[in-house]
Formats: sequence, structure tokens, C-alpha cells
Amino acid sequence: MTVAAVASLVVGVVIGFVGQRSRMCFVAGIRDFIIVRDTFLLKGLIAFGVVAWIAFPISGLFGGEFVGEFGRPVLQTALLAAVGGFGVGYVSVLANGCPFRQHVLAAQGTVSSMVYLAGFFIGGVVFHLWVGPLVLDYLP
Repeated sequence: MTVAAVASLVVGVVIGFVGQRSRMCFVAGIRDFIIVRDTFLLKGLIAFGVVAWIAFPISGLFGGEFVGEFGRPVLQTALLAAVGGFGVGYVSVLANGCPFRQHVLAAQGTVSSMVYLAGFFIGGVVFHLWVGPLVLDYLP
């Protein structure tokens, strides 16, 4: 086993444990804030955004070239990620759950979450192979 595989396993277990204990769900955090002004779950979304805002530039210092998917510039890749993120968010709201929470529930053995994740991963493959290149054709 390589060091990267062990590190991924350890980080995954820690994030899974924290996610299971905190009931973190970005979709529910926004929903609760809009409907009843409850900010408990919204704090997880804000913390995630702050950590990403700090961590991505720091990780870029160790990275190398800033070339995104399909060999395109980072801005076009970010726009493509925004389109994909909107699609995942929209379908997740229709399915009544957020992807992170569905991962936690699937790990606990919930069959409906496993089916949701199967569709989630199939949708990711379809987006990467067909929708992504189509969207990139229309970007400047």
C-alpha cells in the first residue's frame, strides 16, 4: 500500500466520522436558514467555504501549472465546474438530500442512498464524457 492510499483512507475516515456526527448538509443548511432562520447547519457551509478559500491558494503554491480539465485554462474549468455543481445541486434538491449526507447514509447501509450514489456517479461519468466537452465548446 502506498502512502497516498493510507493517507486517503485516514482522511476519509476522519471526514466521514465528523460528517456522521455533525449531520452536516449544505442543502439543509440553506433550507433551514431560509425557512426558519436556523443557522446551525449553515455554519458547516460557511466553514467549508472559509477553509476552501484559504486552502486552495495554499495548495496552489505546491501545485505547478494552473491548467484545468481538458487542457483548458482554469477559468473555463471553473465555469464548467459551476455548471456541473448547479446540476448536482438541482438534482440533489429534487432527490431530497445532499451528496455528502448520502455518502454518510450509504456507508451506514441505507439502500436508497446507495442507489442515489450510483446515479450520482453515473451522472458524473456522463457529464465528464459528453456534457463537459459540449459546454466547453460554447465558452470563449
